[in-house]
Amino acid sequence: MRQTGHLLPLVAILFAGCASVPTADLNADYPEERAQIQRVLSEVFEAAERKDLDRLDGYHFYGPKFTKFAGEKPARQDATAARWGEHEGLESIHDLSMRADDLKVDVFGEVGVATFVLDYRFKSGTDNVEKKARATMVFVKERGAWKIVHEHFSVIKSSP
Repeated sequence: MRQTGHLLPLVAILFAGCASVPTADLNADYPEERAQIQRVLSEVFEAAERKDLDRLDGYHFYGPKFTKFAGEKPARQDATAARWGEHEGLESIHDLSMRADDLKVDVFGEVGVATFVLDYRFKSGTDNVEKKARATMVFVKERGAWKIVHEHFSVIKSSP
């Protein structure tokens, strides 16, 4: 009984501390921030299409918390592997065109999530390639700018 008496004040303090933590309004719309993320996404596509790799890198928050899932590769990529893969992939193709279909952007305070179907086309050698992928990009606001911290692309298999 004596031990329980000592635990009650501790439990009360813990509950009070948890209850007082401010949280973002998860139902807020954030129209300005959603529009900013949509603009950043358009600029990412433009930088990729133009093979402006330095500009493209600037839209990413590369570091130990950056992650990416891409294509057929089952493993999660870190910042170094993701950056290298993007550069190598873009350097090996021509006439890239990208579009985000069915784009939905949700903002949760300093975090934004964009989900869309990526419709993209390019030339590889003499082949014209057209593909679609389900895409998710997670953004964080870093010093007033929205930066990508996670990307996930799953290619949609074409029907025969």
